Amino acid sequence: MFIASVGAIIGVAVLFSPGISDAKTSAGFGLAGTAIAGAAGLAQSSKNEPDFSVKKQGDKLEVETPASEHSDRD
Repeated sequence: MFIASVGAIIGVAVLFSPGISDAKTSAGFGLAGTAIAGAAGLAQSSKNEPDFSVKKQGDKLEVETPASEHSDRD
């Protein structure tokens, strides 16, 4: 919430700052957008899934990763 608020404050400050160039306006909006997007990314819930699993079948080890699971489904 704090990071999103900082982004909003930067965006509003850019809107109401008199006499700034177009390049500074663009940079200010870019910074504000990045702060808000970063806050949204941090707000997403994380999944607690294992990165891989290993199974033993006889003398062989079978390793499954999320990437191999997606390729198996295609």
